[in-house]
Amino acid sequence: MTHTIFIQNQHYQLDAADLIQSGGEGMVFGLGNTAVKLYHQPTPAHQAKLRHWFAQRWPLPPDVLAPCAPVHDQSGQIVGLQMARLPAHAQPMKRLSQPNFWQQHALHTGQIIPLLQRLHQTLSRLHQLQIVVGDLNETNIFFTPPAPNGSETFWIDVDSYQFGSFPCPVAMPTFLDPTLYHVTNFGERPYFTPLTDWYAYTVLLVKNLLRVHPYGGVHRQHKTIQARAKAGISLFDAGVTLPPNARPPETLSDDLLHHLHQTFASGQRRPFPANLLQQYAQTLRPCPHCGLDFPANRRGCPACSHLTPAPAKPTSGSGPRTLLQVDGFIEAVFGQPNGRLLIIYRQGVQYRLVRAGIGGVLSDTPLFDGRPGYRFGAFTPSSGHDFLVVNPPHGPQLLLLDIHAAQPRQVTLLETAMFRDSAVFATTPHHLYRISGGWIMRGTVKRGSYLEEPIGTAHRAQTQLFGDPYSDRIAGFHRVFTQHRFFTIGPDGTERLLPITQPPHSHVTQAALTFAPNRIGVVQKLVQNGRAHTNVQAFNHQAQWQQSWDLGEDDWETAVYQYPFSHQSSPQPIAPGDKLNVHSAGWLIQQSHKLKYQPF
Repeated sequence: MTHTIFIQNQHYQLDAADLIQSGGEGMVFGLGNTAVKLYHQPTPAHQAKLRHWFAQRWPLPPDVLAPCAPVHDQSGQIVGLQMARLPAHAQPMKRLSQPNFWQQHALHTGQIIPLLQRLHQTLSRLHQLQIVVGDLNETNIFFTPPAPNGSETFWIDVDSYQFGSFPCPVAMPTFLDPTLYHVTNFGERPYFTPLTDWYAYTVLLVKNLLRVHPYGGVHRQHKTIQARAKAGISLFDAGVTLPPNARPPETLSDDLLHHLHQTFASGQRRPFPANLLQQYAQTLRPCPHCGLDFPANRRGCPACSHLTPAPAKPTSGSGPRTLLQVDGFIEAVFGQPNGRLLIIYRQGVQYRLVRAGIGGVLSDTPLFDGRPGYRFGAFTPSSGHDFLVVNPPHGPQLLLLDIHAAQPRQVTLLETAMFRDSAVFATTPHHLYRISGGWIMRGTVKRGSYLEEPIGTAHRAQTQLFGDPYSDRIAGFHRVFTQHRFFTIGPDGTERLLPITQPPHSHVTQAALTFAPNRIGVVQKLVQNGRAHTNVQAFNHQAQWQQSWDLGEDDWETAVYQYPFSHQSSPQPIAPGDKLNVHSAGWLIQQSHKLKYQPF
């Protein structure tokens, strides 16, 4: 199935392999160095809004990836738009509220302030042009991680912006100004204002700098973010308990804190003062102990001073115990058939390999120097030799290394298919899986040579794979336009479809598969009636449905890392970003710079 479109009288064919993303309103395809958005159901309102947009010829800021040409079907009707394509390495601003991302890229607050200042400049310029973003949130603004040559920002979903008499029809609830909570249909008329944009910008700033929503945390009476927002109970309220990964508010300057208190506790609305960020940046200094940036006028580091040791409790030795702590970021942990562990971590620019057992570290070996973003796999054939798979950022190459000896040795260099600018590969205890020539290939090393066989078919640029760390089983999905078909392939090569249930009129925007012993979890981020949530469905190895959960929009990481184990007595408490795995003797809790072990 293909889509025939016309752009400036030029004819193009789009097929499923060109699809970048499918959302609630439409599908986005790649077309050369541009992107094309096709509406699921083009309406006269879509067409009128785009005609008005192209008639204006606004001098937009360069980081706004705006519609640049209308897209027509064979009958001449406008069915979508063409725009600049988002770079493959760009990340949504949401990543800056995740502690693991900061640790992985060794970020500090002084690097993030320029990004927020750039967003401030772009938003101010849009308002000067009488354009209101409306649905300003952490998933439709992207950035490139700070680097020596600077960082870039990108604004997407521009066709939803509010201008003239044309409304912004959608809103993410967690970024919506509480003064608009009463609105049930944002497509009815223009509801947003520059002040509601500044409210959303300030929410974004708080989440990026403090890793918590301004109405986040836990409150005994007001249970949800919306309830606390209506009551004006912000993170500064004494009755709010902040999540463990949140930063102390005192890491911000007093002037910033005053503005935030006025906005979220007192309900005042005004444009965010640009000078607050400039003054804040000038006062920052790093803590010599934990590295956190904080204002120089503080008597001490707010994070370190908040760490009050609790009295030691007598234990039976059943609590979590640290197996490994690194001065860097733990990239991957793999269990071996013999019960030992292979751990990849990055210290500065150097990637290192640790061999460990439940008793502690056995060896620590340098691998190579490289930038953040490498992905890894590991497997152990019947020979007992360990093999490491190394994939460079945004590339299709798979470097296979024999790591049995003291010095890693290259076995072969392979290539695999890409899915959404990421290489498709997976490992299980004894095998490597990749895609080649339209086939899902299963490989291993025998007598020094890499050998593989086809075990299933793949769709070009539309198949994704995930490996089971507990058995030689994989699972994955084929994406064909708006449809996802989930499957599993067992150790004997038998393929079974996973019968997912999906609410009517909902769209999958993100999907992943995860594993527990004897269990497969399908995690989907669904958008229904403009609202997003995370759904988890569990299956046994015979592809029989077992159980399902519905979670909040922000619970994606928790679902992928932890929810396959929710039916078991998993260790508590664990933070949302912790990765949970089962070892034969107990739980493994992977954090950004620690690996912990807790016996069953």
